[in-house]
Amino acid sequence: MLKAERLQRIKEIIDQEKSASIEDLADELAVSRDTIRRDLIQLEKQHQIKRTHGGALALQKEATIFDYEQRATILSDVKKRMAEKALQLMKEPSSIIFDSSTTVEAVIRQLPDKRLQAVTNSLSHALLLANYSETAISLLPGSLHKAQLFLYGTETIEQLKNYQTDYTLLGVFALSSDGLFIHTEEEGRVKRQMIQQGRTVIALADHTKLDKTGFYKICDLSSIDYLITDQKPSNELIKALTENHVQLIETRNDK
Repeated sequence: MLKAERLQRIKEIIDQEKSASIEDLADELAVSRDTIRRDLIQLEKQHQIKRTHGGALALQKEATIFDYEQRATILSDVKKRMAEKALQLMKEPSSIIFDSSTTVEAVIRQLPDKRLQAVTNSLSHALLLANYSETAISLLPGSLHKAQLFLYGTETIEQLKNYQTDYTLLGVFALSSDGLFIHTEEEGRVKRQMIQQGRTVIALADHTKLDKTGFYKICDLSSIDYLITDQKPSNELIKALTENHVQLIETRNDK
């Protein structure tokens, strides 16, 4: 068996079983444990599997769904660094669409109190923006999601069509070479319209959101202008970003 065939078989076993030990893989493929260890190292570098002590785990293909409070506390330092990068990209004065994500909330918390026209569908974001004396706020209408406190629906989308902003700030639920995804259609349709109304679209996604998919596709990669993330994406994703003219910005170089 050629090495490429062996790597593919290892990947298939781990994906099917969700995990596998070095010993079991060595027995299955009739090679040494050292060979399997080297293969697992290579597969991990390719973002195909996750190595563990004595074996490997399958990578989760769909992004995990958390509630708002959980999302707000996950990788807070990472979100802060990504927010700083987003602020460096935006010139002032400007108009900005803020989606309802906790990553975009991190941007709002670091905004300078300068003249700004803000558009959002998030009640919590509108309250944060109200702390800035120079910011004018347009809160979108619609049906209220009681748990997440964002507004959605046909009314939200139709009102969004009236705005043409300098920027759209988008927190990403899941992103792969196939595009941007989310777990609910109602929120996905609003985000899709937000993207269409911004002259420059800045997507923010920590490394846990990359090479993942979700139930509802929001858009292709070509619909966004910048992707801000905290770790280098896979080679496949970098290639897709380049082909779709998306500028990649990594915060890890700032440590």
